[in-house]
Amino acid sequence: AKLVNEEGKTDIDITLTGDITLTGDWTPIGTSFSNSYTGTFDGGNHTITGLTVKGSNEYAGLFGCIDDGGTVKNVVLENVQITSDNQYAYVGGVAGYSEGNIENCSVSGSVSGNSNSNGTSNCVGGVVGQQYGGTITECTSSAIVDGRNEVGGVAGKTNSATLTACYATGDVTAERTPTNNTYAGGVVGSNFSSTLIACYATGSVTGTGTGTGSIYVGGVTGDNFASTLTACYHAAGTVSGPDGATGGVTGRNFNDTSGTSVITACYWQNDQAKGIGYNQPDTGETTKVTDGDWTDAMKAMNNALSGTGWLYELGPDDLPVLQKNQ
Repeated sequence: AKLVNEEGKTDIDITLTGDITLTGDWTPIGTSFSNSYTGTFDGGNHTITGLTVKGSNEYAGLFGCIDDGGTVKNVVLENVQITSDNQYAYVGGVAGYSEGNIENCSVSGSVSGNSNSNGTSNCVGGVVGQQYGGTITECTSSAIVDGRNEVGGVAGKTNSATLTACYATGDVTAERTPTNNTYAGGVVGSNFSSTLIACYATGSVTGTGTGTGSIYVGGVTGDNFASTLTACYHAAGTVSGPDGATGGVTGRNFNDTSGTSVITACYWQNDQAKGIGYNQPDTGETTKVTDGDWTDAMKAMNNALSGTGWLYELGPDDLPVLQKNQ
């Protein structure tokens, strides 16, 4: 953190050689766009415990900003306590904002961004607040995530990004802003021009509050805007929102001039009657699993995953879990 933030060595490569327990408040690595991290941080599968970020950081997490070309991988973050009251906050366990690549990282604890203002860019996610371009691969979060605007179990917002083999098990809550649109998703809050492959969530997803802005709540994504969902699912937890744009898989499926939304082999097992709350293109392959038997769903999802290197197998809770297809 000192080398990047104080000495400007934003491209330094770091490999952890042991576990770390942090005390006190942490200043994120790469506090703004001007000193975004561009190196490779390899956690070596070690654990960082007790990461605490408080106050009004615009970019809050282990990293504040990861630039294009930067990589953070193989790190376990346990018992994080990350929050920001900045009205434009980007808050995540691994990073507040990323244009790089995040691989094989896990997060537990709590992540929140509860500004009481009408901030237009308040993105809160268990792994990353906003992923703009780049990739998130094989990342997991059990963190409790809550915020306003764009809130998700893995990422609050994605833009032109690819998420593969990621999942979240913690509960997600988004409080509706007075005037702006609000998005809550088990994996991603607002999925914009992005691709999710083999991603799932098992926590509850809740949209609350009143206001004039629309609110979109979904088990996988709050919004699927000119984006692709392939072999994704939500199960176990409840999905609830204050109006009809709430779905077992996604709150809204939407096309525009930038692209077409495609949903293939996606499933849900929660309290929602519809897989897609508002389906603008009137397309999307979503199916509800009503009897608790995921056999047929797994077959369909694995067919859709052919050639990706991933497949689902039935786990100990009778829900599909991801395995690398060797």
